[in-house]
Amino acid sequence: MRKESKEMAVTATTMKKEKRNENAATTFVNYLESWYQNEYLPNSTSSSTDAYYHWMIFNVIEPNLPDKERAVDDIDAEYLNALLARIDRKNENMAASAYRFLRVFIKDSFEPDTGDYELFFQLKKYSVLEKDPVLYTAEQLTCFLSAAKKDNTSHYLEYALALYCGLKPGEILGLKYDSFNLEAGTVTICGLHARNYMSADRNGVNGSQNFKYSGRKLRSDSNYRTVPVPEFLFDEIRDRRYLNEGIILKYPGLAEEGALCLGPYGKVKTLPTLNTRLKKITQSYGLPRISLGDLRYMYLADLIKKEKQFKKIMELFGYANPYRMLNLCQQIADIQGETLTVNVPFPEIFYYKM
Repeated sequence: MRKESKEMAVTATTMKKEKRNENAATTFVNYLESWYQNEYLPNSTSSSTDAYYHWMIFNVIEPNLPDKERAVDDIDAEYLNALLARIDRKNENMAASAYRFLRVFIKDSFEPDTGDYELFFQLKKYSVLEKDPVLYTAEQLTCFLSAAKKDNTSHYLEYALALYCGLKPGEILGLKYDSFNLEAGTVTICGLHARNYMSADRNGVNGSQNFKYSGRKLRSDSNYRTVPVPEFLFDEIRDRRYLNEGIILKYPGLAEEGALCLGPYGKVKTLPTLNTRLKKITQSYGLPRISLGDLRYMYLADLIKKEKQFKKIMELFGYANPYRMLNLCQQIADIQGETLTVNVPFPEIFYYKM
């Protein structure tokens, strides 16, 4: 347990390790890199976390260091908190991510009850800012849908799938024509299209960090989910298929076979593209700014009025954590000034593997 009387300063032995016999680098970033390459990676089982940590070290921490040349033995809590403050001035949520990363690093690197481990308690805490979902009124929604329909970027279908089916952005972009069942009036989510972090060494040809988008299957059939699709959206899907066929003829060999959400040059669209256009549409029509995620929350706001079984809401919305699901439902009900009337089978629903 942390004692209030503990001093915030850490001695000059901070960041030293007993087994630093090699030509260890003297700067903090090089020390982080050594930990990442020699201690973290050999024990890692997550390629996505590998890439994320690499990005955190070299794209977030290194550019914001107060003193890039300070020797690692002189790093203390004051220095690390100054680093977090610099990141916070640029992006508050990124500071929260850096805070969590540094705590992982300290906990993994040092033994409890040592001077170095005290840094774990001396870091200033930064938390992710949670903003309320933006929910449109009926009039605002009608205005938005009309504007999106007329917009020449052809993103209306993607926005409609978030609004009427509650699909996540990566799920929408990963859809293929065979994801839909016209007879049943449903869509089944089997995969995602999302950004991958491509990590590499810092030097030479492999020194850059590239960002690529790719599709991938969900881990198992148990992760799949099927949700209803309004009948009118199947007309939109047929129109999109016709449009995509023209794109494929114009740019043969570039398009992913069977992909629904193709851009004008045959590549699958990306989330920044969709959100950027959303911003322009809402600004042009004087509407509150929204993201694709807000359209999904509007779907949930409608769902909790129609569906009273909590487990069914979780299944349709794609949430496995009942605590988060219930909190979000209550948050949306509060925004609308309504009482949440969902039937929650307490406490049975909360007996799940965290």
